[in-house]
Amino acid sequence: MFRRRNIILNVLLIAGLVAIGFYGYRTLYPKAVITVARTATVSVQDVSTTVSASGTVQPSLDVGVNFGTSGIVKTLNVKVGDKVRKGELLATTDDRSVRLALLQATISEKNAEAAISTAAQTLISTDATNDQAITNAQNALTKLTAGPTAATLDTQVKAIASQQLAIENATASYNNALVSQKQVEDNIALNLIAYNKVIDRAQYDWDQKCPTVLAMGLDCVTNTFSRTQVLALQDAQQAKVVGETKDAQSDAAAILAVDSARRSLLNAQASLASLKSSQAVANQPALQIDIETAKANIAAAQRAKVNAQNAAAAQAVTLASSLETAKAQLENAQINVDNTKMYAPVSATVAAVASAVGMNAGSTTAGTTGTSGFIVLTDLTGLQVTASFAEADIVSLQVGQQATITFDSIADSSATGEVISIAPLNNTSTGGGSVTSYTVTFSMSGEPDGVKPGMTAQVSVMTAQSLSVLAVTSSALTQRGGNYTVTLAPTKVGIAGVRKVVTVGLKGDTVTEITSGLKEGDKVELRTSTGTSASSGFPVGGIRGARLPPAGMGG
Repeated sequence: MFRRRNIILNVLLIAGLVAIGFYGYRTLYPKAVITVARTATVSVQDVSTTVSASGTVQPSLDVGVNFGTSGIVKTLNVKVGDKVRKGELLATTDDRSVRLALLQATISEKNAEAAISTAAQTLISTDATNDQAITNAQNALTKLTAGPTAATLDTQVKAIASQQLAIENATASYNNALVSQKQVEDNIALNLIAYNKVIDRAQYDWDQKCPTVLAMGLDCVTNTFSRTQVLALQDAQQAKVVGETKDAQSDAAAILAVDSARRSLLNAQASLASLKSSQAVANQPALQIDIETAKANIAAAQRAKVNAQNAAAAQAVTLASSLETAKAQLENAQINVDNTKMYAPVSATVAAVASAVGMNAGSTTAGTTGTSGFIVLTDLTGLQVTASFAEADIVSLQVGQQATITFDSIADSSATGEVISIAPLNNTSTGGGSVTSYTVTFSMSGEPDGVKPGMTAQVSVMTAQSLSVLAVTSSALTQRGGNYTVTLAPTKVGIAGVRKVVTVGLKGDTVTEITSGLKEGDKVELRTSTGTSASSGFPVGGIRGARLPPAGMGG
């Protein structure tokens, strides 16, 4: 019995030691944690890359229209929301002062032209006088150097008679010129009365018609009911300006004729005296001093002619400059009149109006920070989107690329777009670090109802695409330098997958194109972190790539 009991005790002791040893072994060398590796299948699919940014809806056209000169708004033909056509009259300002300036500029131009004409006539008369003086001086010299003959004496007698007749004719011409001048002045006075009568009649018609038009709530100047009276008054005023200009020219010509006739008379009288003196001298032997004096007279007459021509040339330059100035002032006055009317430069919609009738057109402007003016026109039929893309994304964008556009304020809506411009200069902002971006403008078509300028839009552009290519989930790839590898999924449980080098093509947003190293249907492991478990506080490491055992099998 004792021996049997010892045997039992020893067996129990050995069993306890074995149990303690097994427990200690498992504590020191725990069983490896077996994890399930996630896998992906290599397949033929489309690979694409996209870039996205937030932007703002904007109209494709904003035009600020302003009057050329400031003034009180007289008529305003449009309001916000109206659609206008190119060339349509939008508004006008009071044009009374600028029309008066135009009338004054017209008179100034006519006066400048008349001054040029008068100077030309004066030069002709002066040249004739100087030529006669030169001729007389030359004749005097000739007579001094040649003694008189019978024929010469006979000629001298006839010359005196002829010169006396010339004086009589010049006297008659002078008297006739005075009579003609008086007639011209009388006609001018009558013409002025006639001009004023026509203007007074037109003004009367205008004064009679305008109250009726005003009572109808219409504008006297632009309304067709009173337009005839307006044009008649303007024509009468213009006719007076033209008539007075012509009358002034006629009066100047008459005065010039009187002056010319007087000069001719004086010249004739002087010629007679000179003729008698020269004959007396010619009939006596000439002295050398007289000959030298005659030569000096010729030179002096010639210098007088040259000086007169030089003075006339200088005056012509001055008068031409005055005429050009008058023409410029007339053109500027006409521009100021034209600038009282504002026309639409394009067909668009009225987005903003700065002033109302009676206000000063230059006192304020309408519009936002983008475009401003007295009236702002916008094209709502061609909306665009502008968005800022980071410099890392801008290199993949180019004009013509297609885009998808969504709108934050319009649920479940989208539109198609196209890149139409990329800003060549960047936009740099410094808010917690410098961020460089570039503004990209997209056209937009098929926009949903309710899209308006200023709304926030999200833009997504597909920058590259490979269709029907061999590809795999990007998380299956491991990159070291320029090399890429994948781990093939093991075919049996408990063994590690085989690492394989592959060549990649387009790197898409979620998948990457494989150009070599894999074939369709291959299964590869996805990169993942290894799980762990603990027993009795001792860390144990999982075995990479191992599989959980099938149901019913031991660990």
